[in-house]
Amino acid sequence: MKKEIIFFGKGGQGLGVMGKILALSAILEGKEVSSSPSYGGEVTGGLSQSEVIVSDEKIDFPTVLEPDILIIFSQMAIPKTKNKIMIFYDPDLIDAGKLSKNHELIPVPATKMAMEISGERSIANMIMLGAVIAKTQMVKPESIIKIIHEELKGKNPELNEKAFMEGFRLR
Repeated sequence: MKKEIIFFGKGGQGLGVMGKILALSAILEGKEVSSSPSYGGEVTGGLSQSEVIVSDEKIDFPTVLEPDILIIFSQMAIPKTKNKIMIFYDPDLIDAGKLSKNHELIPVPATKMAMEISGERSIANMIMLGAVIAKTQMVKPESIIKIIHEELKGKNPELNEKAFMEGFRLR
């Protein structure tokens, strides 16, 4: 199994956190991982992206060449791709009519759910990550939860775990 994932959106939406938690969870399970975040000129509000490759075998090239999965949180971040891929998107942030019907489109109402759970958008990334993990099963949810508690100490890991599990239950 090899999955090439790109998280697209605006700075401040937690894309780097999502990528880091996924990468560390895969490492915890003994998988091969490559991870690289990148940010535009302004971190908050500028274009942001995080790439993660998870594989059971050695990774030959550390950058995503042909993504299998896109997670998008911003209309300005809709990429063009030739391959049929899974696209996870938040319907409150993305006009699905502008997404290619050639892909598997998976709406995840992460922002709406985040507001219902906590009154804050800041956990939408964990809701989305939960839906991605449930659908792809690239790592175990227990690994994600362990890394959430390690990486988000002092940043309410319990709320982030709850958000992750809510997203996980969607699929």
